[in-house]
Amino acid sequence: MSGRKTISPKRNKNGVIAPVGSVPKRWYLFYLRSRAEKSVCVELERRGYDVYCPTFSSLRVWKNRQKKVVEQPLFPNYIFVYTYEYELHTIKSLPRVVNLVALDGKPAIVSEKELAGIKQMIELEQEITVEAKFSQGEHVRIISGPLSGHEGILTRKNGKNRFGIALKSISQTAFVDIDVSTLEKIDRKL
Repeated sequence: MSGRKTISPKRNKNGVIAPVGSVPKRWYLFYLRSRAEKSVCVELERRGYDVYCPTFSSLRVWKNRQKKVVEQPLFPNYIFVYTYEYELHTIKSLPRVVNLVALDGKPAIVSEKELAGIKQMIELEQEITVEAKFSQGEHVRIISGPLSGHEGILTRKNGKNRFGIALKSISQTAFVDIDVSTLEKIDRKL
C-alpha cells in the first residue's frame, strides 16, 4: 500500500457534488421578481439553504381608513443566500429568481459584518429607511450602544442625524437615527 489518501468528493444537501478545495460559503445576493421574496425564501429554506430577507413593520392605511401593520422587505426584490459559489447556478435557475447580482462580472458578495449591522438596526425597533443612492457624508464608527463597532456614513435629514450602512452591491444604504455622542470620525473610505 502506498500511503496515499484518496479524497472523495462530498455532496451537499441537494445532491450537488462539491469541488475539492472549493471556496468557503459566502453571502450572495439575488434579484427576484416583484413581491416574490417570501415564496423564494420558503423554497430555498425547504431545500436547506440559509436565507436572509430583512423585513420591517409598517403601518398601512387602506382606502376604507382601516389601519394594519404589515411586514415589508427592507430591500424589495432582493434576498441574501449563504452558500457556495458552485451552487449559484442552481439557485439562479429557480422560478421567480431573476438574476444573481454581480459586480464587474463577478458574483457580488455581502460581508457578514454588513448583514450583522442590518440585523442590529432592525432589532432597534426604530424607523429604518433605505435610500437608493449613496448619501455623501462623514465616515464614522459607532463607539457605544447596540451598533457598537459598525462603520458607516453619517448624514443629516429632516433635522436628524442618521447612520447608514452601505450595501455597495445593490447601491443602497440602510439608515437609522443616531445620537452623535455615540460616534467617532474615521478617515478611511467605505
